[in-house]
Amino acid sequence: MDLVLASSSTYRARVLREAGYRVTTVAPDVDERSFDHLLAERGAEALALELAERKLRSVLDRVPATATVLAADQVGVLGTSRGPVLLTKAADAPAACRQLRGLSGTTHLLHNGLVVARGDRTVTGLDTQAVTFRELADDEIHDYVERFRPFDTAGSYRLEDDRVRGGRPFVVGVEGEDPSGVLGLPLPLLRRMLTTIDGGAPTTP
Repeated sequence: MDLVLASSSTYRARVLREAGYRVTTVAPDVDERSFDHLLAERGAEALALELAERKLRSVLDRVPATATVLAADQVGVLGTSRGPVLLTKAADAPAACRQLRGLSGTTHLLHNGLVVARGDRTVTGLDTQAVTFRELADDEIHDYVERFRPFDTAGSYRLEDDRVRGGRPFVVGVEGEDPSGVLGLPLPLLRRMLTTIDGGAPTTP
């Protein structure tokens, strides 16, 4: 199946291609960080969905009217005594280390908002993943950041890095429908949405 992905994320495109979809990417014109202030007002799930909808709208005039267009956004939050803290992409190594120290020994939530459109039909969906970290030592954090440079992902970690770094994994638990949701594109939810937009007919890659 052919999909237009309203994203510049190499991770989402890779997840789709590995699942068998033929993907064309179009970069949306949306500054995600300019909407961070809406977290307290609307909540993480609503913010993820709004950002996905904005991404979709920003590319519709650049794709064929008959295309199946997918937009997605992930909002990660860590609950603290002062309220939810937004997980963002770290600007540098010290910021990444601070973020990982905050995640050490805690469980945070990743909320995925998805929007699929074709012609005058639009389907929206939400997915949530709960990710638990073990307690991390400072030297582990510094070694990880120096080795993997996780500056292109919210939370300053990549789930797949645990499989190649050696030693004990950082992530000790993931609760959600499918691990693809941790990467920002939950495939089971997407398949259901594509079935819906096709009028209930089964969809396959």
